[in-house]
Amino acid sequence: MIVVLLAAVFAAYAGLFDDVPLLNPTVAHAVELLALAGLIGSWIRRDRRWLLRTLPLLLASATALTAATVVLLRLTETVRDRYPPMFDLWFAAIVAAVLGIPLALSRPGAIRRITAVAAVPLTLAGGLLFANQIYAVWPNVGDLLDHTGALSGGNLEQTLRGPSPDARAEGVLGAFDMPATASHFAHRPGYVYLPPAYFTAPRPDLPVLLVLAGVPGWTSQWPEAGQAVTTDATYAAEHHGVAPVLVFADQNGATNRDTECVDGQKGNAETFLTVDIPAFVTATLHLGHDPDTWGVVGFSEGGTCAADLVIAHPDVYRHLIDLGGEPRPTLRNAQTTLQLYNGSVTDEQAHDPARLLATHHYDGVTAWFAAGVDDPRGIATARELARSAATAGITSHEFTGIGGHNWRFASTAFARVLPPLGSDLGIR
Repeated sequence: MIVVLLAAVFAAYAGLFDDVPLLNPTVAHAVELLALAGLIGSWIRRDRRWLLRTLPLLLASATALTAATVVLLRLTETVRDRYPPMFDLWFAAIVAAVLGIPLALSRPGAIRRITAVAAVPLTLAGGLLFANQIYAVWPNVGDLLDHTGALSGGNLEQTLRGPSPDARAEGVLGAFDMPATASHFAHRPGYVYLPPAYFTAPRPDLPVLLVLAGVPGWTSQWPEAGQAVTTDATYAAEHHGVAPVLVFADQNGATNRDTECVDGQKGNAETFLTVDIPAFVTATLHLGHDPDTWGVVGFSEGGTCAADLVIAHPDVYRHLIDLGGEPRPTLRNAQTTLQLYNGSVTDEQAHDPARLLATHHYDGVTAWFAAGVDDPRGIATARELARSAATAGITSHEFTGIGGHNWRFASTAFARVLPPLGSDLGIR
């Protein structure tokens, strides 16, 4: 069994399972049931001492460790958002499976030993698939393993100097570390998608979209879970290779870090996104900066950032797509939010979209606000921001998409917005 598991892991990391879907509900439920059956099967014994003493102690230990982990994650603010209670139950099942291995191996019974060992990967897989059905973070196995298919930074630079026929036909997704020259913001490397028209001569004036994920998040989420590259490439195929250049940047610096895209206690994220990223696009990608054809797309915290960046910096970006964002940059409560701005009430007010929209008029700015049908709070936020934006002179759109506050909603919403957004960006 160990050899088989190791072989499966090796094959997965080699990319042999990259196209295996992870969002099939039937498969997910089958694995979840198999995991629970394996776990319970490893507990079945006729031993009275086991049933009345050892097993209850095992379950109590798993419950205590789960509760301690939940409290620790909350106290450290590693997890701030609500999540389904079933997450706790799956975590407890995984802990119980791990704690049960030495108990099973110390007793006779080959089948029970095998079942106990198998229960660990099965409960891990069951819990992962359960979470994935809710948030749709990993559509395929390759996405789970971060197999983006992107060119490395060096290969991307080489492609920029001499594009291949594939680049001219399909465009290129490449990894790139955008320098934080002005902001000195500690960030993770990002990605850029260059559509086919980028490699034509003469090169057309292509629009640029800064694309931001949320928290927890990483820069490959939009190319993978958000299917942004696939959507953009499909759009390009329908417009003679012309589509927006997509810049997938990191506004947080870590998976669970939340800067809300402002300059403050957690670094100069705002300067990075409004100064350093445009400098990278113009200097490295050799694209002109025209606010009329530049925009920001974001999901969740990224959506909050999209609204705030465009409303606060219309001289840099003039098109925003806010998918499931908050009404304003915010952390857990008023106190921690103010700390984000180093205690400055003035800075906090300067990043409140409602206040900015009430005191400024915006010409040439377009906005899309959306949330999933299962996200009532997001729907209310989208409607309120859309009304306020329209009052401030912004060409504003609002709609309700499929799903909830998850990547299923974000990916389909971006595909829905891109065609009319392309027209706003000047693509015909």
